[in-house]
Amino acid sequence: MIKTITLTLVKPLIIETVKNETFHKGNIDKAIDPKAVTLAYQEQAGNEAYHERIIERGLYLAVEELKTHLAEYLSTSGYTTADNSIDSSDQNNNIIIRLKVSDRFNPGFTQSLARLSSAYVENSVLMDWWKTINEKQSALYAQFVERNLAAIKRCFNKTAPTAPTIPYTQSLSVTGSAIELEIGEVATVTYTIDDGAIDDIECHVDDRNLIDTGRSEEGFLIGGRQRGHTYIELYSRHNPELTRTVHVYITDHS
Repeated sequence: MIKTITLTLVKPLIIETVKNETFHKGNIDKAIDPKAVTLAYQEQAGNEAYHERIIERGLYLAVEELKTHLAEYLSTSGYTTADNSIDSSDQNNNIIIRLKVSDRFNPGFTQSLARLSSAYVENSVLMDWWKTINEKQSALYAQFVERNLAAIKRCFNKTAPTAPTIPYTQSLSVTGSAIELEIGEVATVTYTIDDGAIDDIECHVDDRNLIDTGRSEEGFLIGGRQRGHTYIELYSRHNPELTRTVHVYITDHS
């Protein structure tokens, strides 16, 4: 079975994070070296159209790269373009990624997967931003990207297999609560269970010195052996709380 999970990446938040990271790095460099004004200016991503285009290009490239990694965990035929097992779209300034995964995908990791995916995209954009300005800084964000990717992969944990549903009966009724037998006489204790249920009803005898038991198509056969009183208990092998007691009184021949 397959189910669809949806990841929402907030595009303005990713762009703002990228700008803030570069802004703080530039300020740190200026604080360390007051002469590094030109370097700081180059480092800090702003609202200039050129900067916006670079960031947005890097953002969409990172999303496509992310989809190639996520494709490893899809529960489909593998033709991701043809069967739409993974797709992304822009909606209200959000990037929406839909994945068709195993129905045993643990839904508790959906939000974690969305947040880690957003961090992966942010760090990928920052890694690309620093490539031409500061190679050491770019290498640092490359490590962040790898760490995000490793965490994303750990999100794909499956829940335990679902136990099969077996239609054992949930109800049990007998024809009466007591029977009388003469020694040597045989009677049948009949019972009913749910329609279509598996018959797992067994019979426990309190005192086998007094009666014999056996199976029949209608229920359980009870044969009197000795005079006295005992009981039988009908029970479900798979539901210990489902029991019915029938008292048996054995008398001498009349």
